[in-house]
Amino acid sequence: MKKKNLSLLLLFVVIVYAISIIISLLIYLYFQDFIEVYLSLIPFIVAIPAALLSRGFQKRASYIKSLQEIWPSLVKTGRKAIEYPYIKNPTADHFRDVMLLLAVSIDHLRMLFKNVAGFYPVESLKTIYEEFDKIRDTYQFKNPDKARNRISALWHQARDAILVEFDRVIPTRYIAPELEID
Repeated sequence: MKKKNLSLLLLFVVIVYAISIIISLLIYLYFQDFIEVYLSLIPFIVAIPAALLSRGFQKRASYIKSLQEIWPSLVKTGRKAIEYPYIKNPTADHFRDVMLLLAVSIDHLRMLFKNVAGFYPVESLKTIYEEFDKIRDTYQFKNPDKARNRISALWHQARDAILVEFDRVIPTRYIAPELEID
C-alpha cells in the first residue's frame, strides 16, 4: 500500500472515530433513550475501523518489504546499464547481462505496481531497455557519451520514483567532511 493510500485510510478512520464521538455526545446530551443502543454498537464502531487500519498497516509493511527486497537488484541493474557504454568492445555476454537485469527489474516492478492508463510508474526503465534493444545487433552505441547520459538520467528518474515510496528517516545530524569548519 502506497503512502498516499495509507494516509487516506488513516484520515477515514480518524473521521469515523470523530463522528462516533460527536454522535455519542449528542446522544448523551439530547437523546438519553438511545444510550443503551449506542453502547451496544460501540464494539463495532471501534473494531471495524481498527481492523481496516490494521490491514492497511500490514499491507504497507508488506509493500515496503517487497520494495526493500528488490531494491539491491534495481540498483545493480541501473549501475550495469550506466556502465555499459564505458565498455570499449562489449560482447554478447555483456549485452545479455544488462538486458536480463533490465527485464527482471521491469518485471519485479510490474509485480509491485499496477498499470495506470498503459504505463507503470517507472516507465524510464522500459525506455532504458528500449535503448539497449536498438543495439541488439552491434552491442555498441553510436555515441556512448550521449547514451550514457540518457541512460543515467532515465535511471535517476526511476530511482527517484521508487525512493519516494520508502519511509526514510530524516537525519538530525549531517556528517559531511566538506561542511566541517575547523
